[in-house]
Amino acid sequence: MKAAVLGSGLMGSVIGWDLARSDGVDEVVVADIDRERLDRVKRKSPGKKMSVEVLDIKDTRRVVSFLKRFDVTASALPHGIVHLSDIAAVEAGTKIVNIAFEDEQMELDAGARKSGALLVPGCGVAPGLGGILLAHALKEMGGGDEGHILVGGLPQKPVPPFGYRLVFSIVGLLREYIEDARVVREGKLVKVRPFSTVETYDFPQPIGRLEGFATDGLATLVYTMKGMKTLDEITLRWPGHAGKMNLLMESGYFSKEKVKAGGAEVSPLEVSHAVLGKKLAEGDPRDMTVMRVIAKGRGKSVVYDMVDRYDEENQVSSMGKTTAYTGSIVAQMVGSGRISGKGVVPPEVALQGKMVDALVSELGDRGVKISKGK
Repeated sequence: MKAAVLGSGLMGSVIGWDLARSDGVDEVVVADIDRERLDRVKRKSPGKKMSVEVLDIKDTRRVVSFLKRFDVTASALPHGIVHLSDIAAVEAGTKIVNIAFEDEQMELDAGARKSGALLVPGCGVAPGLGGILLAHALKEMGGGDEGHILVGGLPQKPVPPFGYRLVFSIVGLLREYIEDARVVREGKLVKVRPFSTVETYDFPQPIGRLEGFATDGLATLVYTMKGMKTLDEITLRWPGHAGKMNLLMESGYFSKEKVKAGGAEVSPLEVSHAVLGKKLAEGDPRDMTVMRVIAKGRGKSVVYDMVDRYDEENQVSSMGKTTAYTGSIVAQMVGSGRISGKGVVPPEVALQGKMVDALVSELGDRGVKISKGK
């Protein structure tokens, strides 16, 4: 199998590394516009399977030609340019697994079917793994009408003032806080402000109490789970984080409207990206990912729990493991033909039954353990 990875950042670098160490993959090419970052990825790669290539995702013609060389592509591009890779994949008639989700992806279904392309959108940890597990649980139960996905990437040793360290881009983080969250309440899809929904949640020690709030992470579930009475994604943080971020937002620091400062016009959000991006990159890099998926209905319930921690041996973040490994495994399933089809296929539709069991098993082999209870 020949695989490509678009993006060599926090997630793309781990996807490339995992693909390169996988037996079923013969060749991996990681593409990015940043040569220095590509060189770092190449130095960490095991063996000779991986190569790197400078590629400008805005050069559509070249990207289309590039994608046609591979059995599958995993996209780990940031919001803002991620849609360009999906459009190119549709034009190329190729297969792509994207860890990011944007609603525009769903509009590519007809074009993908026509060209023979397969796009699996939103296939990381959340969105992605959480939705796969929820759909699997509901099907095992014979149906249900309530679903909750609680998930958060957290520093193992939180430090003031925010008790948080970046595990993905600052742009993606603040996007979660700024945008209204789509949730299902009493059978209706409604929008809520994230920080208006803050509640506390208790987990077994040594984690203890966390706070959580609704974020717009249901992704493809908005389209595939229309019959639910209650459905939401809850982002988890150490207590106190939401209040401090909400104070900044209410004070205008996340506004996109430009203001004059020091003779220049800048948006407070751009300044926050720069300032908070630097501040939230400080501290101990050892993180953990906490996930709880709850399915209810017909007097039954199924609960999946996952607590994953930083990989000390390989120096891979927990968010990198849970997000990138999920994307890598699904990409390999697509590239090998275990997952087939045309059009835009949500991950919870692409993986069902034994395929879900295989995903959980392969994650377990990589050190990401998921337990199931009631």
